[in-house]
Amino acid sequence: MALYPSPRLARAGLATVARAGIAILAVAAACNGPTPEASPAPAAAPSDSAAPAEDSAIAKGLRGLASLGRTPAKPWTFDFKDPPIGPRAPTSVAFGQTIGTAMYPEIETYVQKLGLACSDTSVRAMMDRRRDVERSKVADAKARGEDAVTAASWVNKRSKREANPQLRFSCPKITSDQLTDRTRPPSSGRLLYVFDDAAYPLRHASYQRTHRDHAAALADFEDAVAALTKIYGPPTKPLSGPLPVADKDGKVEFPSAKNLEVSWEYADLVARVNVLRYAELVTVGERVEVPHGLRPDAPRFVAGETPPLPPPTGATLPPLPAADGATGAVAAAPAGS
Repeated sequence: MALYPSPRLARAGLATVARAGIAILAVAAACNGPTPEASPAPAAAPSDSAAPAEDSAIAKGLRGLASLGRTPAKPWTFDFKDPPIGPRAPTSVAFGQTIGTAMYPEIETYVQKLGLACSDTSVRAMMDRRRDVERSKVADAKARGEDAVTAASWVNKRSKREANPQLRFSCPKITSDQLTDRTRPPSSGRLLYVFDDAAYPLRHASYQRTHRDHAAALADFEDAVAALTKIYGPPTKPLSGPLPVADKDGKVEFPSAKNLEVSWEYADLVARVNVLRYAELVTVGERVEVPHGLRPDAPRFVAGETPPLPPPTGATLPPLPAADGATGAVAAAPAGS
């Protein structure tokens, strides 16, 4: 018997072994570990220069699942900057309040006196209201002796978006005659006051309204531009495009999806008026705000005299009450009948 097979048989054998080896490597890579049929090789002695082995995707995933709900949300922080050197706005009074000075309780009192229905529409506030509704449903079911069922796993968890302590005090369905800052053309829209946090003064105030009549929207826009020009002077950024002109029948039509805007930009304050058509409706927006990134009290800030801002009161998320009694467990579904 020959010690070595024929070259043809040798090549065939090597090919078979190679294919088998590739298959084994593929299975090992997929499983990211030794194959079930083979015992793992003895671990090599550790050395100082050896790099740690990479974790498998499965191991990382399992650790991620195990850590869900254990890592608390990081406290929200702000990196406000002082207003730069440059012209300051002549006033920061807008929509009955003073940007950079008015605090949240003052705005609440103000809108109540006007008889406006307003609420905080920030992510944190809306999620807490949804949780309250869910807990109320569970409590009502238990009171009736029924099985309390909920699939809302978010009831006992907070998302990263909720870490933002911003307050968005929104007053919907406000007619222009309900505002007391000036006489305006007839309109209906949303009045909005925005605070970075309950500890900070008012940053943003706006009134956004929508018209079906394009001619009425044009008159509203032109009135707002004229009113702000009297307050802030000529716009620092003039109209971004031509306004529509009435035809021989007096009909006005804005171009679709084209934002037309005028703005007054100062070192501590920005005022804007814009008009935008979407479908058949035309929205007119009027806003006055401290530019993003600046400290919210920028309009009254004086270098070397104004003290630093306090830490945000809502930076740390408050704990959530349990969804199902004191245990915080989500109620189990009843057995099917």
